[in-house]
Amino acid sequence: MPASGETERAPSIAQAVWEAAAARARSEGLPLTWVASRALTGYAAGDLPLPRTAAEPATGHRRGRSVFATDDVWTAADQRRKGDHVRSMSALVEILLGAYARGEIHTHARMVTTAERDVLAAAAPPNGPASTLPFPLSAA
Repeated sequence: MPASGETERAPSIAQAVWEAAAARARSEGLPLTWVASRALTGYAAGDLPLPRTAAEPATGHRRGRSVFATDDVWTAADQRRKGDHVRSMSALVEILLGAYARGEIHTHARMVTTAERDVLAAAAPPNGPASTLPFPLSAA
């Protein structure tokens, strides 16, 4: 289920990478689409470093997979991936999900009060990629 303002994208991801990331997400009780969205958001904001510079080798059949992101996040991630010399957004999403599947990046949650949430939301850049809570994924 997309968050407010997110639209569906369909990057081509290798089946083996998608299934491995989905298995880890299931084991953590998370939807893979949420993990992918937060990974893109963290990467776009510069909070999540690129774990690898190449997609998984010989991972088999690739096809479009549902990933949700805001236009701002998608655009910022696209600009950053060009600087990181990643060939496409599909390759970027595959790299991020592959790193998640291998345990190189991790999800975490932070509980905040309503007042803290409001301060965090107010501090977010008005036109930049940001989530309500900072750092939803972190590099190992």
